[in-house]
Amino acid sequence: MKTRVMIFLSALLLSLPTFAQKTIVTGVVRDSLTREGEPAAVLQFFKSSDTEKPVAFTTADEEGRFMQRLDGSGAYELLFSGIGRLPVRRNFVIPGQKDTLDLGEILIRDDVETLSAGVVTAQRTLVKMEVDKMTYDVSGDVDAKTSTVLDMLRKVPMVSVDGQDNITVNGSSSFQVYVDGKPNQMLSQNASTIFKVMPASTVKNIEVITNPGVKYDAEGVGGVLNITTNREATGGSSVADGFYGTVMATGSNRGGGGGLTAALQKGKFAMSLNASGSYNSMNHTETDQVRTQDNGFSNTTHTSTDMRIPVAMVNGSASYEIDSLNLVSATLGYMHYGMVNTNGLTTSILTAPGAVPFSYTGTMTTRNTRNSISVSADYQHLWAGAPGRSLVLSYQYNGAPAVNNSMTLLDAADLPGFDFTDRKSVGRTGSDDHTVQLDFTTPLGSKHSLSTGAKFLHRHNASDQTDYLWNGSAFVENPIGSLQYDFYNRIGAAYAELSGNYGVFSLKAGVRYEYTWQSYKSSKESGAFRVNYGNLVPSASLQWTLSPTQNIGLSYNMRISRPGISYLNPYVDISDPTARSYGNPDLDTERGHNISLVYNFFSPKVMVNATLRHSITGNGIAAYSFYSPDNILNTTYGNIVQSNNTSLNAFLMVTPTSKTRIMFNGGFGYSDLRSAQLDQQNAGWNYNVLLGAQQTLPWDLRLSANVIASGRQIDLQGWSSGMSLGMLGLTKTFLDDRLSLSLSGMVPFAKGAKLNMTSHTRGNGFTTDMTTRIPLASINFQISWSFGKQGNYTTKKARRTIENETQLNSATTAQSVGSVIGL
Repeated sequence: MKTRVMIFLSALLLSLPTFAQKTIVTGVVRDSLTREGEPAAVLQFFKSSDTEKPVAFTTADEEGRFMQRLDGSGAYELLFSGIGRLPVRRNFVIPGQKDTLDLGEILIRDDVETLSAGVVTAQRTLVKMEVDKMTYDVSGDVDAKTSTVLDMLRKVPMVSVDGQDNITVNGSSSFQVYVDGKPNQMLSQNASTIFKVMPASTVKNIEVITNPGVKYDAEGVGGVLNITTNREATGGSSVADGFYGTVMATGSNRGGGGGLTAALQKGKFAMSLNASGSYNSMNHTETDQVRTQDNGFSNTTHTSTDMRIPVAMVNGSASYEIDSLNLVSATLGYMHYGMVNTNGLTTSILTAPGAVPFSYTGTMTTRNTRNSISVSADYQHLWAGAPGRSLVLSYQYNGAPAVNNSMTLLDAADLPGFDFTDRKSVGRTGSDDHTVQLDFTTPLGSKHSLSTGAKFLHRHNASDQTDYLWNGSAFVENPIGSLQYDFYNRIGAAYAELSGNYGVFSLKAGVRYEYTWQSYKSSKESGAFRVNYGNLVPSASLQWTLSPTQNIGLSYNMRISRPGISYLNPYVDISDPTARSYGNPDLDTERGHNISLVYNFFSPKVMVNATLRHSITGNGIAAYSFYSPDNILNTTYGNIVQSNNTSLNAFLMVTPTSKTRIMFNGGFGYSDLRSAQLDQQNAGWNYNVLLGAQQTLPWDLRLSANVIASGRQIDLQGWSSGMSLGMLGLTKTFLDDRLSLSLSGMVPFAKGAKLNMTSHTRGNGFTTDMTTRIPLASINFQISWSFGKQGNYTTKKARRTIENETQLNSATTAQSVGSVIGL
């Protein structure tokens, strides 16, 4: 008996190495046409003897790369599955005692359904949901043919646009905007104004990072937006050289424009170009405003505004693959934005109850021209013996010169305490920054990866504003109202982030430290003001993958918001003789804490995302108004708000058939705002809803319909009303989809085809009530033509690149389950 036991134990010990064998299986999932990595691709592993129950599953990172540990040797089967994609199976064998096995490229294709001879409809990926990132495929949405970027933002989860076109991300107006992963200060400062005239057809997708990790700059309390433009054309063979492009023209009752997208592939060199321009106008926006002080003094103004907006944008990129391990790439971007406002106004002033009103009329004209120039270069090195290890060195320059001119001509008699002299202002502002950044990422064993990096930014903001007053024969300079100043920001940053994958659980935690050197000097002060401060910014997220089609994520991050030049500029705008507005150079950095719980689910016909979020800000920056003793309304900014915001956002998409898609995007929340400095508080509920449907009709006509509604929005000193509107569109393609014709319209659900917005403000000793009527109704037409030999024209980009506080890059959680659905 003892001998038999010894024999059994010896056999068991000899077999342990076989049972304990662990092999790391790696590979990369790529689109078969574009050869781009498929982020968050879901992969299941089966024993060949049992293809019903997976032994493991994982998801790919943002480059489409995956790494999975398998126990034991033998025959296995890998299965890729995704909505809108054909399933792919790959059989492989793990020989005995093999530590690693590289499966190479897993090429995937769109799922297509042949409807009739010569007609093929493809199910394109439309939405990708991950725990800390959401991507909306604008180019795959039929509404993009005739809509603006602002219209498309109404469909994007976690983003809302109110009736006055104010954009919020995660319920916060403090967010950052990037274009193609590169900073664009002009868009960050004028996002709503530019997006409302920027054609959506020039955009490839919109990315929303709701929980930026420490790889990203700490800037942006609400999150970050990345607008990826159509810089790359794809299709046809994935290996052939060639040239491909699309030209388009748009027209509407507001204006028109055109654009060009082109791409070239020649061996290891690739380049792409995207250019567009538009000219739009919006006339007869009417505003009625009544400001009443507690002492009986009141001001009633009627304004009629005509607006003209020219916009031009050019983006180019190029890359050269030195070899399989080394890549150099460069980008060049330019954007021009202009706006001319002509305001006719009539004002009545009542100095006391029962007094005779004093009235005057006037014309105010403002001309703003803003430009943005960006140049960047990246070098990337990979390691052949260490999949997933990379080093990226980046440089970037951004310039944003602007001209701001205004003129006010008044027809008024004298009124004690007020100056009705004709006036004008000539101003130039500018921002220049240089950034150098180094990023390194490496796997640590089979379960962990480490990302570290360092960055230095040098930014110079300058302003030169000169005021002039009419002396009866000419405009002469007003030294009291003129101002020149320089503001310098130097920011050094370093970060470290550790990611781990523990079966169905994944964890990411990191910390970022940013140190800021600031200096300010102006023509009004003899010396320079300097301040230095540091910010330690932690971030952590935990994900539980319930199954290959659903996950839950819990995340926390701290974000900051440095005041921009428009908030800091102390120049006093006196274009309105009854009001003054100016910035505050003493503003501090806003700091916010955010915690969110995310649930994602997708199936071939249903996709669901739900996000519960709570944010706390102790020193929020907000505009506030007050009356001075001379009855002039003053508006400026301060770190005056303590806010608590709780929200629940939901996104639902159902595809009952291959020809039908139904979408719901909405949310509701509760905000509590308090200010000890102003001794004020305000609280209330808010909501926003979009319900949309898209249907493919006979003759391959694509119909789209959307209904949008939002409720009252609150701020510290008051509220603004909600709105509702409808959109309808129709698209038809010809000649193998090379020619496309689209027609769409938008109308508010209000009388007179104008959107009526009301607002109420209660300040210290006064109230303001305002009604604005916006001519929002529009009809739009677009025609586009695709030409050239189609090939793989994707300009390769480094895995990491510079991400300033006015940019966004497309990072994802490596182990998150991405959810995609499309028509």
